[in-house]
Amino acid sequence: MILLKKIIIESLESSQKTAILNDGKLEEIYIDNTIEKSIVSNIYRGVVQKVLPGMNACFVDIGKEKNAYLKLDNESSLKTGDDVLVQVIKDEIGTKGAKISQEISFSGRYLVYIPSNTRVTMSNKIVDEKERLRLKRLFYTNCKNETGYIIRTEAQGCSMEDFKNDIKELKSLYANVEKEFKRGKGPKLLYTASDTAIKYVRDNISDEIETIITNDENKYNDLREILKEIDRKYLDVLKLDKNVDVFNVYGVEAQLNRYLSKKVWLKSGGYLIIEKTEALTVIDVNSGKFTGGAKLANTAMKINEEAAREIVNQIIVRDIAGIIIVDFIDDQIVSSSKKKLLNIMKEEFKKDKRKNEVKGMTSLGLVEISRRREKEPLEDYFFSDCKRCGSKYGDLSINSILDLIEKKIMNISRNTVYKKVKLVFNPSIKPNIINNYMNIIKKIGLKYRVEIEIAESTDVKDFAVEIVK
Repeated sequence: MILLKKIIIESLESSQKTAILNDGKLEEIYIDNTIEKSIVSNIYRGVVQKVLPGMNACFVDIGKEKNAYLKLDNESSLKTGDDVLVQVIKDEIGTKGAKISQEISFSGRYLVYIPSNTRVTMSNKIVDEKERLRLKRLFYTNCKNETGYIIRTEAQGCSMEDFKNDIKELKSLYANVEKEFKRGKGPKLLYTASDTAIKYVRDNISDEIETIITNDENKYNDLREILKEIDRKYLDVLKLDKNVDVFNVYGVEAQLNRYLSKKVWLKSGGYLIIEKTEALTVIDVNSGKFTGGAKLANTAMKINEEAAREIVNQIIVRDIAGIIIVDFIDDQIVSSSKKKLLNIMKEEFKKDKRKNEVKGMTSLGLVEISRRREKEPLEDYFFSDCKRCGSKYGDLSINSILDLIEKKIMNISRNTVYKKVKLVFNPSIKPNIINNYMNIIKKIGLKYRVEIEIAESTDVKDFAVEIVK
C-alpha cells in the first residue's frame, strides 16, 4: 500500500516551515529562518584574507561579518588577496564563520552537476540493479561526452529527455556564475540557492504527493511555476489556504510539540528521555507504564523494538547530529536481540538524507550513532537558554515569540472583527523587541490589517496578545 504524503508550508514574517506528513505522521520538517537566512549552497566570489600553511586552509572574505573557512588541497597555490570561487557547505555557528568549498555543485531534479569533477556516478540509494543498469545505459549512450554528474535517487524512472533538460539548465547556471565571477573584484554573492520549500517540491514531487498546501499567495505562485515546468498534472495537488494557521489545521503543531519535548511517550507505555549535552546527545529508553508479558526480558525487548524505530524518527525530525548515545533497557539482552535492534535502526535510517552510522551495542545496552551535522537542531530554533538559571532550552526563542505572535494575530484577524491588539511583553524581552524586531511587528500588523500597540508587564512570562475593544 502506497502511503500518500502531504507537504504543508507555513509562511510567516520571521520564518518559513515546510512539514512533510506521511500518512498523517510528521516525517520531516525544514525551517528557513527569514531573520537569519541560511546561506548553505550559495556561491560567492571571495577574497583570501589569511593562508594557514600548517593547516592547509585559509580564511576568506565572502562579504559576511565573519570570514569563512576554506580547506585547501596540498597543491593549492592560493595566496592572500586572491579572488576565489566558493560555495557555502555549512552556515556560521556561534563564533565560527561559514565553511566553504572550491568544489561547486548545482542540484537539478535528476542530476547534480559538479563542473570540476570528471566522473559520472550514481546515488547509492538506487538499489534496484535493473534500474541502475537502465540509467547507466541511458546516460552513457546519449550523454557520453558529459562528465561531472551524479545521478540522483529521484532519477529512478526518468527519461533521456529528463536528463537532457537537467543538463541544459545546470550548465546554464554554471555559465552565468562564471561570467559574474569574472566581472569586477572583491566579495560578491553570485548565486542564491532556492528556499527549502521550493527545493523540496522540485526534488520530490511525484504521484505519492497527495497535496501541497501553503498559506502564502507569493509562495503559491512560485510553486505553480515550478510545477508547470515539471508536469502540469501536479497543479491539481497545489492548494492555497491564504493567511490560515495551516500547521494547526493540518495537525503539524500538535505533533511538533512531541519533537520538542524532553520526554517522549511510546504507544507501549514506555518512554524516551532525550538529553542534549555539550559533547553529545543521550537517549534513554525506559519501561514506564508498560504492563506487557510476564517475562521481564520479553517486556524489555518489546519496548526496545518500538523505541528503536521511534528513536530514528526523533533523530531525523529533530535533526540531532554529532555523537548520539542510546541506552536501551538492558535485561541481559541476548546476542540475537542486539542484532535485531541494530538492524531495525539501520533499516529506519535508510530514510535519512544525512550521512549516518549505527555502531554496535555494548554489553550494557549502549549504542553509539554518528550523524553528520549540517545545521542546528530543531530545538535551537524554538528555544533559547534560560535567562534566569542558564539551563539549556529554558525559554522561548525570539523566533518562537514572533511566530506565535503572528499566528495569534492571524487568528484574531480571521475569526473576529477586532482591528486593534496590544502586545504585552515581559520587561526582560521588551527592549530586545523594540530595538531589533519592530520591523517584523509592523509587517505583521500591515499583513493582517491590525493596529498593534506595545506594553509590558511582569505578570506575563514571555508575552501576551490582548484584543483592544
